[in-house]
Amino acid sequence: ASVTHSEMREVAQQHFNDFRVSESDGNGIANLLILPDLDMCDDCRAELNDPHNRRNKYAFITCTNCGPRYSIITKLPYDRPNTTMAPFVMCQDCQTEYDHPADRRFYSQTNSCNTCGIRLELISHKNRILATNETAIRQAAAKIRKGNIVAMRGLGGFLLLADALNPKTVQQLRKRKHRPAKPFALMVPDLSAARKYASISPAEAAELTSREKPIVILESRSDAAPAIAESVAPGHDTLGIMLPHTPLHELLMQELQQPVIATSANISGSPILATDAEILDLLGDVCDFVLTHNRDIVMPQDDSVVRFSPLSGTHIVMRRSRSFAPIYHHGMLKIPENRAVLAMGARQKSTISICHQGNIFISQYLGDLGSYETEQLYLSTIDHLTSLLKFSPQSIVVDSHPNYESTNAGKARANSANLPVTELQHHRAHFWALLAENELLDTKSDILGFIWDGTGYGDDSAIWGSESFIFSENRTKRTAHLDYFPLLAGDKAALEPRISAFSLLNDHPEKAALLQQKFSAQEWQIYHRLLKNEHAHPTSSMGRLFDAVACLLGLADKVSFEGEAAMLLERLAWRFVRENGVPENAVPYPFGYSQLTGIISHQPAISAIVDDIRNGKNPAEIAFCFHFSLIKLIEKIAVSHGLKHLGFSGGVFQNALLVDLSKLILGDYQLFFHRHLSPNDENISFGQLVFATKGQTRESEISPEKHIVEKMGK
Repeated sequence: ASVTHSEMREVAQQHFNDFRVSESDGNGIANLLILPDLDMCDDCRAELNDPHNRRNKYAFITCTNCGPRYSIITKLPYDRPNTTMAPFVMCQDCQTEYDHPADRRFYSQTNSCNTCGIRLELISHKNRILATNETAIRQAAAKIRKGNIVAMRGLGGFLLLADALNPKTVQQLRKRKHRPAKPFALMVPDLSAARKYASISPAEAAELTSREKPIVILESRSDAAPAIAESVAPGHDTLGIMLPHTPLHELLMQELQQPVIATSANISGSPILATDAEILDLLGDVCDFVLTHNRDIVMPQDDSVVRFSPLSGTHIVMRRSRSFAPIYHHGMLKIPENRAVLAMGARQKSTISICHQGNIFISQYLGDLGSYETEQLYLSTIDHLTSLLKFSPQSIVVDSHPNYESTNAGKARANSANLPVTELQHHRAHFWALLAENELLDTKSDILGFIWDGTGYGDDSAIWGSESFIFSENRTKRTAHLDYFPLLAGDKAALEPRISAFSLLNDHPEKAALLQQKFSAQEWQIYHRLLKNEHAHPTSSMGRLFDAVACLLGLADKVSFEGEAAMLLERLAWRFVRENGVPENAVPYPFGYSQLTGIISHQPAISAIVDDIRNGKNPAEIAFCFHFSLIKLIEKIAVSHGLKHLGFSGGVFQNALLVDLSKLILGDYQLFFHRHLSPNDENISFGQLVFATKGQTRESEISPEKHIVEKMGK
């Protein structure tokens, strides 16, 4: 149970003669919480493995304390006819349990057993049934051990399963899935198995075994035997590991007794697939076999992902999805029950948020709206949640970017219903989310926020990404950002760190020596022409600065997913910390800051990094010093403004080294991080919602350096 608030009232004494559960009538406003999907409870796990229990080895065992919820609900209230369990008529034994108030399965809407329940099938990629139920599990395990790729229907969609010990199989999966480098997650049978492959702290162990059972990013062990294939997480010292979270996963892992890749069944960039037809049509050439069942999934969801920073043990949400969404409890917001707001979120790592009857609902991670399939999932999720809650918004909040799919979708809905639309700048939305999550909206102290990420449309039409704001008197004021530099090639720069390095080095005398070999002769001329003609959008992106440094250190010229270069740079810096600790005499690279203009000058720091590279300094030390310098920059800005309360949001703060260094170096300050939400763009919709529910309608400002934007945009 989760207690959202408590209230005490004195009432007149009454006498009752019986106890009954009344049938839901389905009328009225749905002032109910939508429960997330729940991990199998210990009682069901014991019955699953009890050879004398009638549900022994039944892959869909549940009770009132566990099992699917959000993924199978078609409408509220949560009654069996309103779920995809409706077609399964309970046998007499299950019905008796359901009707008996003393039974653990009293009124359990997902109650079923081998006699009356869900049918499991193993089918070929050509849709031929090969085995059913227990036999299907045994044969699926055998197929995986032989090097085959099996798509398995889980709680929120299909997972692709493959032998994590077999390098040939892993490479085959990468080739078929068009995923050249991004790390794969692993599933292992239990916690003791996880300890064979990763170093696990008590906090990490607790998270792995929690009711949510997310993927936890752990430090990999070099002495693991047998070894995980290096291609599972190429170039990384970490592994994403999860434990079985459904009885089906549990039974399969009992058969396998080894680690398997467990990655979303999709083509990279598209959402997780949830139907047999989708798997066979779209991934028939990716998987060799399909382990599926006949209970439909209404709401697809990826697995949630978290990590803990190594030094301070800070909990960092990387992706909030299965078992965490869509509920969010925050009694301190005190939102009036008559406020009805729909917040549309951002473009990347999209979510939507709803304020309804005083409750807040934040959807699961929905993905990047650049793909048609993800946009359709995004729109259907809005329709599904509004239908479940019988929700009609009074207003809609969107990102201020004029071309975001989420912005256009929000404005279209508002126009069709004649509703007011509020626009909120991307980084301000991050800050509002952070403030609300840390209960700082009514604070008397000014809060200095650092909102660092890859991209966001700014008030001055530049692409922001290294913003500092001061929250005071219920408003945010921009106080610092990196000096604008040209964003050459637009979104392409996020996948080619060499372009950011080219832009940031500008006219540096060592530019050709360090970078020219990374470009063809034609590319070199084209990018120089773009740079000289100032034919590029200005940006203050911290993400692109990380990319540039990673490129200069030889870590990545091109990447296969955004953030890959920054991950490699963090890994290199951690290598230095593990070997040397955090030096007390470390000297930061010279980032300048002018409180008058708010500009952070990056050129002195870039020049110093180039000097260190040319002088043969240890690349790991340079990577560490870069991270260290950013924390000292934060301290410099805080001292300049005389503020002691500092907040951090944006995707850059998924970087565990930055989090740990901030806690180590900024010990005299009060620091605020996200706790239940991810620092990345998943929290944008929540920030938009908070802004609107606090009665705000507009928050922007024309920055004093607007003339620079106009000049660079010519």
